[in-house]
Formats: sequence, C-alpha cells, structure tokens
Amino acid sequence: MNKNQLLILSPTHVQQNDVLTIHTTTGVFRDTGYMIKNESGNIIRKGSIACNLLEFKLRIVGIKSGVYKFIMGDQQEIFQVV
Repeated sequence: MNKNQLLILSPTHVQQNDVLTIHTTTGVFRDTGYMIKNESGNIIRKGSIACNLLEFKLRIVGIKSGVYKFIMGDQQEIFQVV
C-alpha cells in the first residue's frame, strides 16, 4: 500500500449490480464529495456522504464493464467493473 494512500476500495474488481466499499486509512473521510470517472475522463457518478463516516458503500448499478477512477478530494483510486 502506498503510504500516502488514504482511500481503500474493496473489491477492486467489482461485478455489475454489486457493492463497492470505500474506507479511509485516516479514521474518517477528509472530504464529503466524491465522483467516479470513466477511462475517457467523463464523470459518470457524483455524490456526497455524511460527515464522520468510517466507510460507505456504493451499489454499482448502470455502470458498464471497464476501468474507473474513484475520486474524493485530492485522492483517487482505480477500480474495475467486470
């Protein structure tokens, strides 16, 4: 794990209509807004979370197979929908 990595996505290979879990190595999330971008850089999902969460889950619905970036603040992690 990168020592600067604050976000952890699980699983990194997620099935369509399954759940992606996001948690942070810092205890609580520094930012509340997030977005998911596709390989072309287009935003395909955007949202926000409540303050003081330790983790949250996103259902991967309506997202085609491919590689995506989950972005929250200045952190980003790659995951793949299979």
